[in-house]
Amino acid sequence: MDKYRVKIIDMKEEAPGTKTFFLEKPSNFIWQEGAHTHIGLIGFDEGELPNKNWVHHMSIMTLPEDNKIGFTTRLLPPFSEFKEKLSDLQIGDEVILFKIGSRMFLRREKKAIILVSMGVGIATMKPLIHRFLKDDAQISRLININVNSTKDFVYRNELDPLQNSNYKNYWIDSRSKFYETLDKVSEQEDAIYYVVGSDEFVKDIIRDLKNKKVEDENILIDKKEEMKTNYFC
Repeated sequence: MDKYRVKIIDMKEEAPGTKTFFLEKPSNFIWQEGAHTHIGLIGFDEGELPNKNWVHHMSIMTLPEDNKIGFTTRLLPPFSEFKEKLSDLQIGDEVILFKIGSRMFLRREKKAIILVSMGVGIATMKPLIHRFLKDDAQISRLININVNSTKDFVYRNELDPLQNSNYKNYWIDSRSKFYETLDKVSEQEDAIYYVVGSDEFVKDIIRDLKNKKVEDENILIDKKEEMKTNYFC
């Protein structure tokens, strides 16, 4: 397994308690939009067995041509051991990248794509949006729906100015408004749905979409194949 020891080159506060870390991009580290990787704190692999408490699975919120690797995460107490140590890191400190994967890349099937996320789950969606804006071939429309009860919408100031006739954002602060919006857009579009959020959120959305007669194959979640039966039930 390849491991990459990289420096933190920048940080950005996206919302209260939410921070983006930008890392060096190794020359041979390649990924697709919607990919994820594992972030390990220095020392996680120095014992007889790796310290899994010092490792976290993160969505990559940048594209390869950005020439940097970015991930966005909540840093609010109570902290996990990983996030407590992560919150203390500064520009110039190092982390370890390993085990990249991709389950959420854009499907180009002449359909609309509807991105459904909760809170910081939009980190998975951001590179999908930017890839679509660079190349919308075989995608009729892209709709981004994010629900966040705190109203601290991550990336909103960046993404709203990019809207056009084929791309629209919905920022929702209540679950009832969220389902009203999802009902409205699903009635209008023959679509593929990408869903990211808590386990409960993902299961609720899948149930709602299945009730709307959306086929399982048109609902994408960022889970291993063997775990999907826990959500599509």
